[in-house]
Amino acid sequence: MKRSTPFRCGRGFTLIELLVSISVISLLASLLLPAVQSARESSRRSTCANNLKQIGIACMSDYAKHGRFMSAYDWRQNVLPEMEESRKHLLCPSDPQDGLFDVEDFTVYIVNNKRSIPLKPGPWCWIGDSDFCQQFAEITVTNPDAYFIGFEDLAYDTPFDGIVLVEPLPQGGSRLTHVGGHPHAYRHQLVDPRGKVIADPFDKGFAWSVHGLESSYGANSRLHRFQSDANKVLALEYRKPVAHVVGSAAVGTISYSEDVAPRHRGLLNVLYGDGRVEARRPEDLDPGVSQIHDRDWCPNIDSALRMTTL
Repeated sequence: MKRSTPFRCGRGFTLIELLVSISVISLLASLLLPAVQSARESSRRSTCANNLKQIGIACMSDYAKHGRFMSAYDWRQNVLPEMEESRKHLLCPSDPQDGLFDVEDFTVYIVNNKRSIPLKPGPWCWIGDSDFCQQFAEITVTNPDAYFIGFEDLAYDTPFDGIVLVEPLPQGGSRLTHVGGHPHAYRHQLVDPRGKVIADPFDKGFAWSVHGLESSYGANSRLHRFQSDANKVLALEYRKPVAHVVGSAAVGTISYSEDVAPRHRGLLNVLYGDGRVEARRPEDLDPGVSQIHDRDWCPNIDSALRMTTL
């Protein structure tokens, strides 16, 4: 009879060999990770710089049509048609976009009948007649850009449940105020885009502010005064849509250090009047320093006017 040869298993890894292998792999990963992160951040910074270049091109295209630079307040709305309504150029990929909400992102929730009404024109919401709303709310509104939003649960045959006054802010965005209405016996809540209740009840007198159209950049508040300002800051990475930092009253009283957004390893992309984009340190553009304010921010026409009045 033939003796069968016993089956021999291949030798496996020892515990020490496994630990050494894992250590080597971990070491290689730790060496490669910074390079991967650096490459990713470099790509994000390039995308951000390209966004600002597109914004610069859109500003010049708008200038060619109208013969003057646009207002800083509504620069976002004005550049979109020149960029085929592509909002992606308004957002830096390194911007977390926390809290950048617009009016229509908020909702009035009617507790009694469990109905949500977004604050934008639709079945239960509309833009109110300004004269009527001012008379009803017993207020006077002088800002021509302000408007009213009315909301109503159509279960009752009354004009509206409430009226909201929307007032543009100088730094961009808007302030909203509940100014009155016919709430019946309803209880209203105001809900933010994340679903958080920020007013309960939502009644006359409640006010809040919104950022406006999402953007990662802020335009020079004196943009509309630009002429031969190739070396002036036109826009930059910022936490507000308008960098309200120019003028004799602004120097020393501004919130530049809180609002500037160096999202790229301590650097931020800056768009200049001639269309070029540069990565700069935030302190290099601090408008609280008079020399920097005049050199980089203040339009030449304003500087000349100030010199003639001194």
